[in-house]
Order: sequence, then C-alpha cells, then structure tokens
Amino acid sequence: MVETSALLVILILAHVVLGFWISSHSILQPPFHFSRKVIISLLIAGVYFIVFSLLMVLLRDNDIFAWKAGLLMAVARFLTLILTPSASKSPTLVLLSGQAILVTSLVAVWLISENNAASLQVSLTKLITTPLLAVGLAYISMLRPASAMISTILSPWIKEIDNTGSLANAGTLIGYLERLLILTFVLLEQWEAVGFLLTAKSILRFNEIQNAKVRSISEYVLLGTLLSFSLSIGVGLLVTYILKSQ
Repeated sequence: MVETSALLVILILAHVVLGFWISSHSILQPPFHFSRKVIISLLIAGVYFIVFSLLMVLLRDNDIFAWKAGLLMAVARFLTLILTPSASKSPTLVLLSGQAILVTSLVAVWLISENNAASLQVSLTKLITTPLLAVGLAYISMLRPASAMISTILSPWIKEIDNTGSLANAGTLIGYLERLLILTFVLLEQWEAVGFLLTAKSILRFNEIQNAKVRSISEYVLLGTLLSFSLSIGVGLLVTYILKSQ
C-alpha cells in the first residue's frame, strides 16, 4: 500500500484530471434543456464513482469503504454540476465554491480511510498560533478592508475622475493582487521585488496617463498606488515584527 501522504496526492491528482481535463464546466453551458444537463451530470458523477472506488480498492484494499468513498465523490460532483447556474454573475465564486465542496469531500475520504481525524485535530490545534493568525489576518485585511480604506480616502476626488472605458471591477481585482503580492514580498523580505512591482505598475500606467493628458487622473492614480503600497508595506512590517518577537 502507498503512504498516507501519497494517497492524498493521488486522490487530488485524480480529481484534477477528472474535473478540469475530462469534465469541465464548459460542457454544461447552454444551449440545452435541464434534462440533458442532468443526464450529463449523472454520467460525470458515474465516472467519479468508478475512478475513486477503483483507487480505494487498489490503494487500500478495502472493498466496503471503496464504494462508499466513490459514492461520496460522485454525489459531491453531481451536486456541484447540477446546482451550477447556467448564467452566473460571479463565475469565479461558482468555480471556487464547487471546488471547495469537492476538495472537502476528497479530504474527508482520505481522513476516514487513514483514520487520521484525531491526529489531524491535534495538528490543527498546534497550528493555531499567534504568528500564523497574524499572517492570516494580514492577508485577509489586504482584500476588502484595505479596499474600503483606500476608497474612503480617495472618495473626495472620485467625482473628478472619468471612469469610462475601464473594465468593471478590474481596478478592485488589480488592487487585491497588488497588495497580496506586496505583503508576500515584505514578509519574505524581498524588497527588490517590491521595487520591481512598483516600477512595472508605473510603466503600465504611463501610457494611460499620457494619453489622458489630465493632471487629475495622474494624481488620482499616484495617490491610489502610494496608499496601496504604503498600507501593504506597513502591515507587512507589523506582521514581520510579530513573527520575529515570538
């Protein structure tokens, strides 16, 4: 039999191959009737049942648990497919929520098969430490809380900026990624990467500002960038201090 960690990797690999190469969400896109969607979802769930049942039989030699594991993964896959709306305003959220259900089911299969639930609880308890919580809080704060703070600070000048021609919510997503990257670089003490990121953003924004020929836009972009960088670096330095003081 394979090792416990190897089994988990194999199960994840099987899910990735089945979920993203063989049965992607694209095959369930309209136009077709709901009944056809149910049939296709059942067929995909059947493939999940067969594959995961065979894996558990071959890797753990437990026929009774194997079909239960296959059934659990098949039901999880069927639900994620059949409950996925044909037209969603947030396809990213749909994808992530579906994968969360499948990965949770997969980990549950692994834990039960290895009788690792008790040991996992002990390991998770050891992981709940002040440094880890501080890092987690820092990354979470770089999303909505940071965006709200920056938007509030820039709100007096937002009416002076022409947002026509920009992608919907693109600026928000760029801000998220920017702050997460900066925080990561600061925690890793890679200040050269922070400087490179600032330079790269300045170059990408140069043509936009130059073509606009409006001083208010250049000032607004500069304010937003400096606020984003300052907030990320400040939080990163604070977390770094906490980590080093432990």
